[in-house]
Amino acid sequence: MPMGADEATSDPAASERVRELVDLLLDRSRPDTRLGQHFLLDDAVLARAVELAELHQADSAASARVLEVGPGPGTLTQKLLDAGVFVHAIELDPAATAHLCRVFAAEIAEHRLEVVEGDALGLPWPDDLTHVVCNPPYQISSPLIERIELYQRDAVRGGGAGLAAVVLLLQEEFAVKVGMTAGEPSRGPLGMSLAFSWRSELDLKVPPHAFSPHPAVDSRMVRLTPDDLATALGRDPEHPLGDSLEPADARFSRLLVRHCFEQRRKKLRNRLARPPKRLERIPGWHRSRWSGAVQALLKDDGLAGLPSGFLDLRPESLTEQEWLTLSSWLSTLGIGTLQAE
Repeated sequence: MPMGADEATSDPAASERVRELVDLLLDRSRPDTRLGQHFLLDDAVLARAVELAELHQADSAASARVLEVGPGPGTLTQKLLDAGVFVHAIELDPAATAHLCRVFAAEIAEHRLEVVEGDALGLPWPDDLTHVVCNPPYQISSPLIERIELYQRDAVRGGGAGLAAVVLLLQEEFAVKVGMTAGEPSRGPLGMSLAFSWRSELDLKVPPHAFSPHPAVDSRMVRLTPDDLATALGRDPEHPLGDSLEPADARFSRLLVRHCFEQRRKKLRNRLARPPKRLERIPGWHRSRWSGAVQALLKDDGLAGLPSGFLDLRPESLTEQEWLTLSSWLSTLGIGTLQAE
C-alpha cells in the first residue's frame, strides 16, 4: 500500500541537517524555477527514497553506485552518503554545483562522491551504476526515463547486470502515466514501453509544502525494478508466447505501441493499416513484411492471447501483456509472409 507523506516519520537531527543544506545554498543563490528547482525539505520523504532503493543493506551499500540527477542543495545526496553508497551527482546549475563541492568537500576527497556540472541528459553516465535515485526537475522526467531505459538496454546488451532499481520523485499526474494506475485513461506509450522491461510501483505521495519553493502540484515517489515481461510470458505454458509464437522483439514492440498511440482515438484496425515510421530501422522489418503480416492478421480476429474483436478496440484497451502478444503475432505472421515470397 502506498504511503502518504504524513505517515512517514522524521528524525529531528536529520531534519536540521536538511534545513541547513538548503539554507546554505539559499544564502548564495535563489531557486531558479526555470530549471525546475523545488528543494525537498521533508527528511521522511528523503529517507523513504533510500529505503525504496534498498540501499541500507550492508552488502548492497558497499557495492552500490548511485546516480543522482539534479541534487540541488544536496539533501538527498546526504541521505545517500549516510547509507554508505558511492554517489555520482550531475547538477546543471553552477551555483548549486559550487555549493555541493563546498559542503561535501570531505566526501569528495574520500572518493565517496563525484559532482559533475552539466546536463544529465547529454553527459555520459558511468558504466558501473547500480541505482538511479533522484528528485529530478519535472520538465525532464520523460527524457530522463528514456535515458534510463537506454542505459539499461546497453548495459544488459553488453553483458552487465545493469540497474537494480530506480527511485524517482515525479509529478503526480506523470507518475500515474508511468504506472498506468488509473486504468485505460492512463495507458499510453510511456507506461507501456516501461512495462515491457520494468515493474512500476507508486509509493509516497508528497504535497507541495514539502518543497521550497512550493510546486503547484502534488508529487509521487515511483520505484522501477527490472522485469522482462516478454521472458516471463514466454515461460508460461498457457500463453501463446510460451508455445508457437516468435518472441516479442523489444524494439519492434515499442515502435508498434508508439505508432498506434499516435492517434489513440482510432481503432487498431485503422492504425495497423499503415506501417510505422522508421520501420526499416528494426532488423528484419520492411513495408512489405508489415503489409503481409497485417493482411494475415485481419483474416483471423480470434488470435490466442488477444481479446475477441481487438481490431475494433482503441490502443488503450489492450494491456501490456496483450501488446506484447500482438507484437509476437505480427512477427510470426510476418515470417510466414517472407517464406511465401
